[in-house]
Formats: sequence, structure tokens, C-alpha cells
Amino acid sequence: MATYQLTRGTRRNGRAGLAIFGLAVLTAVTTTAVADDASEAPLGRTAVARPAAEWNKDGKPVKLEFDFGDFKAWARRDGSWNAEGTVQHRGLQCGTYTLSLRVGRGNPGCTDVQWFGEPRAVASVQLCNNAPGPLTGGNNEFRDAARFDEISCAERVIRCTGNCK
Repeated sequence: MATYQLTRGTRRNGRAGLAIFGLAVLTAVTTTAVADDASEAPLGRTAVARPAAEWNKDGKPVKLEFDFGDFKAWARRDGSWNAEGTVQHRGLQCGTYTLSLRVGRGNPGCTDVQWFGEPRAVASVQLCNNAPGPLTGGNNEFRDAARFDEISCAERVIRCTGNCK
């Protein structure tokens, strides 16, 4: 009889364990779905403007470079600009990553910056299956070219929509 009760108790514990396992799986799936609904997770980073080794006849820099670590960007006095870097996607389902930039004037180290406008989207890429992907943008119409001599800082923002982790 003691053996029967032990077996019977084991079945109950097995069923309870199976029920707990089922609840854990349901909770994990629900949590993942909620996390997937988070449409935007911006990651912003600022960089100091560094004059490139190009100067005009007046001794002013012709090109400013910005090093964000994971992204590089530059802007020229003539209005051309470029930005490039790589984004690493996490997860199997797809997410769309958008790179936005803005420039402004600030103290050394880019503190207390007066931005010339809101970040403007310059590149976008859709990634899936834990893949890395390039975010590269450029143009000949730099919106703040008229304020080129005032620029001392830039900010890059990466937003993700879809499955973002």
C-alpha cells in the first residue's frame, strides 16, 4: 500500500509539474508577444565635430567628421554628407532599423547642445534571423549647410520597429 500511495503521489506531482510547465510556457509566449509590440526603442549617441584635413582658401574646414563609435558620419561645406554603420538584429522575426541624424552647437564634449532641428531619418534596413546589416545614407542636400561654421556636435539615433530586442 505504501508503494501505491507513492506512485499515486508521483502522478499528482507529475500532473502538477506539467501544469506548472504549461503555465510557464504560456507566460513566456505572452511576455515575448508584449515585448514584440514595443514599436520603438531609440538608441541615441552624440559625437563632437572634428575638422577633416581639408581647408578652403580662407583657412576654414571644408569637411566635418563625426565618430559615434559604431557609426561614422561626415558633412561638407558644399552640402554633401554621408553616414554609415552596422546594426545587429536580435531574434528570428524581422525588425526595421532607421538611422536618424541631427547637428547642433554645444559646449566641448557636446554638453548643453542647441540642436538645429529634430533628428531626420537618413537610412533604413529590415533585418531578420539574428543578422547584422548596414545602415548607410548620404546625399548632396545637407539641410544645415548654411550653419556649417556653427556645427560642433551631432547626434545619431537608431529606432527599431517590429520585433526589436
